[in-house]
Amino acid sequence: MAEHWEIYADWNPWHGCTKISPGCKYCYVYRQDEMYGSGLPQQREPSSSLEWPSREGRGRSQISSSECRKTANFNLPVKRKRDKSWKIASGKLVFTCFTSDFLLKDADEWRPECWQMMRQRSDLWFYFFTKRIDRFMECVPDDWGDGYENVLVGCTVENQEMADYRLPIFRSLPIKHKSIIASPLISAIDLSPYLDKTIEEVSVGGESGVEARPCNYDWVLSLRKQCIERDIPFRFHQTGAHFIKDGRLYRVKRCHQLSQAHKANIDYKIGKYLVPETVKFEWAESDYHE
Repeated sequence: MAEHWEIYADWNPWHGCTKISPGCKYCYVYRQDEMYGSGLPQQREPSSSLEWPSREGRGRSQISSSECRKTANFNLPVKRKRDKSWKIASGKLVFTCFTSDFLLKDADEWRPECWQMMRQRSDLWFYFFTKRIDRFMECVPDDWGDGYENVLVGCTVENQEMADYRLPIFRSLPIKHKSIIASPLISAIDLSPYLDKTIEEVSVGGESGVEARPCNYDWVLSLRKQCIERDIPFRFHQTGAHFIKDGRLYRVKRCHQLSQAHKANIDYKIGKYLVPETVKFEWAESDYHE
């Protein structure tokens, strides 16, 4: 379905990340870098542009996926076309830093410029997920206050241990738009102690990849029930590669993991564009095509 949407844009100001918790074990960034090349020969400086190699170049020595480096799209939000219009048109929801972690310590020197671009492009919505929510207050700009209106922050949790560590921190932070991302879901989780009116959405997904750990549908339904009891929007965004339902293990091809989750039809208070009904985005009808 995503190929039909024109409301989204991608912005990866840097690439590469360090694994820090169980959910990182089979990280898709590492997997994709292994398949297609991490993008930079080792002799290049880490701040060089990200250049995806040709098939002929994939055998070259490559920088590790754990090494963070700026990409050629670092300043994408403020780039313009030849006609002087923005490359990312107004009103887009910008998935930010999805091939790294926006709060990664290695990117501390670059992040202030990103916050500046977010301020400048107040006509865009920037959405980033993080497993490093404990670094949040070290990373925000001086004028953050109670949060930027156009910045949405998702705290990622994959099991109960990470939920119990990260979510109390998340609840205490000055952020205007908060979501919980239970993905990759690798065990049952009780989120009920952390679900209050500040949480705008809980989004749940299984793990992708050949070695993916199974996601049990019962875990998904339990999270859905917890959200409904507190009237919080819930979205089941991905089955994962190995999906257990009614005691049976299903192997789901990557191309079907999003659509199969959508077909389950268990989302709660999620609107047409697969965003919470309570979020007041203003998109033109022409931005969506069946």
